[in-house]
Order: sequence, then C-alpha cells, then structure tokens
Amino acid sequence: MMSRFIFLLFALAGIAFAHPHIFIDATTDVIFNETEFVGVQNSWTFDPIYSQAMFATGDKNGDGKIDESELSFFQKKAIDEFISFSRFNYIGDGTQFYIPKEIQNLKVFLNKENRLVIQFLNAFHIPANSSDYTMIVLVVNDPSNYISITIDMEKAQVKSPSNLEVDYFVDALEGLTQFQNFSKTVKGLYVRYKKSH
Repeated sequence: MMSRFIFLLFALAGIAFAHPHIFIDATTDVIFNETEFVGVQNSWTFDPIYSQAMFATGDKNGDGKIDESELSFFQKKAIDEFISFSRFNYIGDGTQFYIPKEIQNLKVFLNKENRLVIQFLNAFHIPANSSDYTMIVLVVNDPSNYISITIDMEKAQVKSPSNLEVDYFVDALEGLTQFQNFSKTVKGLYVRYKKSH
C-alpha cells in the first residue's frame, strides 16, 4: 500500500512539472569583444500573471518603477534562481556545458502592456583562438518545461568586432547527444569563431 502511495506522489509530481507555470517571450543576441565570446544578451517578457505578482513584490517603495536598489530582488528571484539551468542559456561544445559567470547590464521595467521585461547579459567569457575555430551551440530553453520560453532563433543577432571571424546558422538539435534531453522542436544557434590573422 505504501509503495503504491509513493508511486502516486511521484506520478502527480511528474504531471505538475509537465506543464509550464511561467511563460516568457524571449529574444537573444550573441556578444563578442576583441578577444572572446562575452555572453548572451537576453530580453525576457513575462506573462501577465507572473508580471503582476513579481512587480508588486519587487517594487518595494510602490512608485510604479524599478529603482537601482530594487534590481537585486529580480536578479535573485527571476535569474540567479535558475543558475543550475545556465539561466536558460545553454552553451555546449559537444563535450561540456559552459557555466555562466556574472550578470551584466541588468534592466527591469514594465512595457506598454504592463508585462514585466527583464534584460541582461549572461556572461560566459570563452576566449577566441587564433590557430583554430572555437565551436559552440546556444540553446535558449527550459528542458524541464517549468518555464515555457518562446523564441525565434532565426532573429538572434551576432555582434562581433572586425578582428574576429564569426560564422553562424540556426538548425535543429537532432544528433547532438549533449542536447538529447531537449524537445525535438527546439533549435540551436551554431557558432564558430576565431581571431583573424
């Protein structure tokens, strides 16, 4: 009897996490400087229900906007809480997922539709070589499906200086063992880069 009860609990938990609880419309840019892949510039627009709850909680002084002193709440609750998920920016090279470093240029505001918008650079700092290409794949997704992220990777912009050779394209993840836990409908941005001679 007890074993059946435990099985039922796990089954219900699986059902609970099979459906998204938060919805994000996302855009992304890939940012380089003269020496490295710096990171992923994100813009997340949250669903109305989450937006209202988070903004009401984070706007401590109730002035209807997010001040510098209030940014840390949103970074902790809406971004860094998901550091184990690479902040939903998965960077893989076929053998490993890179761990993101610091957050840069954090901005939080309500748009004209009163939806919460969070923008930030998710820094990785992966150096460019001069002898050979560094090859990475970027996927913006939550494989647990707790958060549903809608993004058109074809619209991603790659911003790089003239001293780097950067090539990129968008394609499915089929055949990439490293991304086997992701939905087959998810696409990745394939990037290779190196320093020009």
